[in-house]
Amino acid sequence: MPRYDLFSLIRNRLESGLPRITVIAVAMALALPILGLGALLASPQVSSAAATATPEPCPAATPTPGTPTPTDCVVIGENDIYFSPNLITIPADTPVRVSIINHGSTSHNFSITDHGNSGLQNLNISIDTNPGQTSQTTINAPEGTYYFFCNVPGHEQAGMRGYLTVKKDAQIATAYAQSVPARSG
Repeated sequence: MPRYDLFSLIRNRLESGLPRITVIAVAMALALPILGLGALLASPQVSSAAATATPEPCPAATPTPGTPTPTDCVVIGENDIYFSPNLITIPADTPVRVSIINHGSTSHNFSITDHGNSGLQNLNISIDTNPGQTSQTTINAPEGTYYFFCNVPGHEQAGMRGYLTVKKDAQIATAYAQSVPARSG
């Protein structure tokens, strides 16, 4: 039974009397896609340095009777298993509407709580969002850095976490970092 692996093919072509250059060209043509795939897989991955995230447009606000709708808005995507963006800056002491869109295939949560640690900055926010749905909240916080996470068991540990930086007179800015350290209590 004939063998059809690459080395047998080359040996058979050389034995058939084809010019050596033709055999080498055929071998290279067959090997280059394999080498290219290997190089792609071995190339360095995106660094953990933060990259500016292209923000999603804010969906229409869900009005709350008696409460004005903030004009400033930021969108946070919940994905399986990360937030995008996961580094957010907003102005201090200013109401900012936060739309949380679950792009994932499972339920997620957006929490800015003390996480059971009395030393962490806490906004008492915990919002569950089902797959394909959008939730909204308003954040009006004093200056500081706040840790947010998904409180669904295992999600935070898998990387579903980020930081909200609140600064006086800041413009809303978002970024995505491939790796965000967990907050220790």
